[in-house]
Amino acid sequence: MAIAGAMTTAYSLTPGRGERPNVDKTTFPSDKCTPPAVAVNLLREWTADSKPVIVQGSDMAQFWQLWGGVN
Repeated sequence: MAIAGAMTTAYSLTPGRGERPNVDKTTFPSDKCTPPAVAVNLLREWTADSKPVIVQGSDMAQFWQLWGGVN
């Protein structure tokens, strides 16, 4: 099934219990996704008021490199 319009496969990220964040697959507008470097900073500076960080699927490899080489 095709994804219509400007929607893209993306991943919702929240802090995990260990060093690796929790990752959930989602569909999200591509122009609203968070760039990988910004996503890393937001997750590392997470507060109780923070919302999940959404990263475009095609940016996840770069996210993991920036996170620390874990993938």
